[in-house]
Amino acid sequence: MLCRGERFAERFAERFSSGGHRIERCLACGLVQLHPLPSPEVIAALYGDHYYAGDGGTGYRDYLAHEPGHRATFEADLRRMEGFFPAGRSLRVLDVGCGPGVFVTAALAAGHDAYGVDLVASAVEHAQRRHPGRVALGGIEAAADLGGTPFDVVFASHVIEHLAEPLAFTARCRELLGPGGLLVCVTPNVRSWLARLSGRRWVSFKIPEHLAYYDPDTIRRLLTAAGFETLAVDPAYEHHTVAFLAERVRSLVRPLDRVVPPVERAPWLRDRVVRVTSGSLRAIARARRPASQP
Repeated sequence: MLCRGERFAERFAERFSSGGHRIERCLACGLVQLHPLPSPEVIAALYGDHYYAGDGGTGYRDYLAHEPGHRATFEADLRRMEGFFPAGRSLRVLDVGCGPGVFVTAALAAGHDAYGVDLVASAVEHAQRRHPGRVALGGIEAAADLGGTPFDVVFASHVIEHLAEPLAFTARCRELLGPGGLLVCVTPNVRSWLARLSGRRWVSFKIPEHLAYYDPDTIRRLLTAAGFETLAVDPAYEHHTVAFLAERVRSLVRPLDRVVPPVERAPWLRDRVVRVTSGSLRAIARARRPASQP
């Protein structure tokens, strides 16, 4: 998937099996990945109208119900990427996998010229009602329907772990960027302490939805292969309500969760939004200039 090596058994170390799939680590490039990959038909079915309003099995459980937390998370991402440009500059930003448009909302409020694309029709319809003319249905190729290029930033939050051809995707992102443009990727970090602590119960082991699991080394390798210079790889944080976090923690400690007092039900605490580690990383990269350019 990353090194494109031939799949010989001795090149892969199995970590565990689930649902007819194996989570393996490539001994050549280090990428942790799903095998066998789902068929294109199975992958396409994952991104139906249920994706942002599902039961949590795949996709998100009622994404819009947690909009304040998502928006706070995206505002932090925006502040981080703004630091790589002159102060006060308005950026032309493309959000790949924009869902119902929360990042686009946050970016517009911050004074940027923001657009989005997504594969889920119902989410795109919602985002289009919010931001007419700024959101298109489809993958990254749908950016052509949004007034042309270049962009200053391509933002891809929790996208590359879904892709069987990540190198082709990152190369296409490079084509959409103007001089000095950034690609910002957020993706689960398989070497994070949260992943290590959770083991095979790590929330990001979503099978068969997530096809690859990156770490700081493999994300840099991917970006370099696509023609980028990696500027930073940060821990990624998210903002969630206490009630949402309590549910996640209880899922990790079952059946002992039954003896944990439900303090998160207190009205003064239940809806409080807090910043927490997500077990993910945020990679920021700039397209390298061709050798012929100064």
